[in-house]
Amino acid sequence: MDDLLAKYGQGIKDTLDPRFLDGGTVDGKIYAIPTNKEIGESHTIMFRKDLVDKYGFDVNSIETLEDLEPWLQTIKEKEPAIAPIWLSGSGSDTLGYFDKTKESMKENFRYELVAGAPAGIVLDTKTDKMVISSMESDTAIYRMKLYGDWFSKGYINKDAATTKTSTEDAFKAGKTWMKFGSDKPDSDKEDSIATGIELVKLKGNEPEISTASVSNSMMAIGRTSIDPERTMMLLNLLHTDPVLVNLIDFGVEGKQYVKVEGKDNFIKLPDGIATRADTGWAPGIEWMFGNQSLTYLWEGESADKWEKFKAYNESAHKVKSFGFNFNTDAVKTQVSVVSNIIKEFRPLLETGSLGVDKVLTEYNNKLKANGIEDIRAEVQKQYDAWKAKQS
Repeated sequence: MDDLLAKYGQGIKDTLDPRFLDGGTVDGKIYAIPTNKEIGESHTIMFRKDLVDKYGFDVNSIETLEDLEPWLQTIKEKEPAIAPIWLSGSGSDTLGYFDKTKESMKENFRYELVAGAPAGIVLDTKTDKMVISSMESDTAIYRMKLYGDWFSKGYINKDAATTKTSTEDAFKAGKTWMKFGSDKPDSDKEDSIATGIELVKLKGNEPEISTASVSNSMMAIGRTSIDPERTMMLLNLLHTDPVLVNLIDFGVEGKQYVKVEGKDNFIKLPDGIATRADTGWAPGIEWMFGNQSLTYLWEGESADKWEKFKAYNESAHKVKSFGFNFNTDAVKTQVSVVSNIIKEFRPLLETGSLGVDKVLTEYNNKLKANGIEDIRAEVQKQYDAWKAKQS
């Protein structure tokens, strides 16, 4: 896309942080245009503000996951109808989303996920070696054992390993008081508007720029596109034209939203409408398309939200493996089998549902028997070759 970007994408080049384009670049060539949004990642847990206020909890007092335990005990005892923590197996519905245990803080986020590799392989930044997290990362093993302890104390829903109800849906249904989310500026306000429930959030870790964080929302032009030039013009408009961006994001003024009187850049729901979903247009795609800083602000959001985003992006730092992508071709059979093993065991390990030591031993034995060492060696080989080319 380099030539197309140069000819028809000047607006993109003028407004997009150059670091974003690294996410769509392979071997020095641009293949996709990232969304102009937060460049780094930082995760948090959000809570119902009414219950935080009711029990006098102070979100600023929480530095690590363990600091939450008195809160969880209070909710368990005094709000028996809801789960202190709701988990649903794997993905973002795990406490690993808020990776601030006492052990991880001591290590200062020592272990990095590797783009393209199975989740069990991580980079130990202290040794610059690939390790298997469930065997060699003390912080990962400690975290899984903490989950087991909390599950045994009744802080986690009993059907965590098997339920199909996500944390988000459980929260909306009143089955829990917490949900996972991004710690980007005003994310608690965005989610409060989306759910119709006022939320407060914990402070996440400092934002980190990884290969995944700059490439998790991009738009490309299909190889068989009949008019790539016009397509690039459209991509450029998504980064420069606020009318188009807000139409896609929020729908039609007067139907899906109305302007706040005296504040042309602020919008709110029409009278009588409780949530965005009730308007008939609530795709929740603001983070997917074009230049997010062109979007309207919802009433209640900070007037300086986009200035906060700029400061947030400027504070983000690159992880050690930024720019590296693992090519699985040499070990694709092993990757397929190991990925299925991870999928099988992760709900048990990430929810503490069964005896962690027993499950962890069985899990590690299966990984060893099915090629995890082959994958580790190949990732290390490619990483070392990539590193040698970096100036």
